[in-house]
Amino acid sequence: MEQLELKYLQYALVVARCGSVTQAARELYLAQPNLSRAVAELEASLGFPLFIRTRQGMHPTPQGARFLTEAEKLLDRLSALARECRQEENRRFHLACVPSSLFVNSILESARRQPGRTVQCEEYYHCPELFDRVAKGTSQAAFLTFGTEMKQDLIAYLTRRELTYHALGRSPAFGVVRRSSHLYHPEPDPPSICYGHARLMLSTTYFDPIGIPFRPEKTALPHSKGICHGVGRAANLDMLELMDDLVMIACHVHSKIMARNELVSVPIQPEFMAYEYGCVLKAGAAPDDRLLLLLAEIRQAVQNELTASGFAQLPQEICQL
Repeated sequence: MEQLELKYLQYALVVARCGSVTQAARELYLAQPNLSRAVAELEASLGFPLFIRTRQGMHPTPQGARFLTEAEKLLDRLSALARECRQEENRRFHLACVPSSLFVNSILESARRQPGRTVQCEEYYHCPELFDRVAKGTSQAAFLTFGTEMKQDLIAYLTRRELTYHALGRSPAFGVVRRSSHLYHPEPDPPSICYGHARLMLSTTYFDPIGIPFRPEKTALPHSKGICHGVGRAANLDMLELMDDLVMIACHVHSKIMARNELVSVPIQPEFMAYEYGCVLKAGAAPDDRLLLLLAEIRQAVQNELTASGFAQLPQEICQL
């Protein structure tokens, strides 16, 4: 059975309906010898004859009639299943993003407001993977965060790859610390973090979209007793929970994650780096209305989250997706 060819089953059904190899070959746009050979190969793989060959034409044998009846039902079921799968695929959107609680939560919240749609989101540490997926059409959109000083080079890079960039918002860098940490002082207005005895944790992966190195030693980082590098969002949160003297330098962290892990974020003053949040689409591709609606929902969710932080800016050049 593993040697059966579905197209040969279809050929045999046409032969049975037409009652003639000549007429079936004409209908299938096949040479008659090729069709005869295909039917013979099908019979050889089955181990019994499907047809009785006479001068008057081709007539199914008893076994052949029984087999072809079930084969037709099977092919009909497969066709129906293929249609259902195509419909499901048309309802499915695949989105990619850098490891970001802001994007993941905004996408999930927006997906819940899209009944009947399946939204899949995957995180990638290596930004060229994001761009490859959009360029190849594997993902409909990609979301990333980067230092604003990289923007000109980033847009030039995306243009060369026939991708378009759409800004969603900006924010300063934040110091993120446990609410119970002795480094956090909520009394002043605004609250502050005491960096003098802190260990800074940097996660540079988010801010290197096209190979432009982020060099913390050349920035105006707060004075501290040391710097370590983050290894991933979950591990970073674990480190913050275990180390009372640790401050994570980060872009915006989603408010749900902050509340769940009892964290607070304070903008770093004076500002040493601003971060931009954006969306990448394939140039020239016309997104359908369903995707546009989803992207608009995500954009609004991101902007609401940034605005609620009290420190974010919505760039003037935000494009209407």
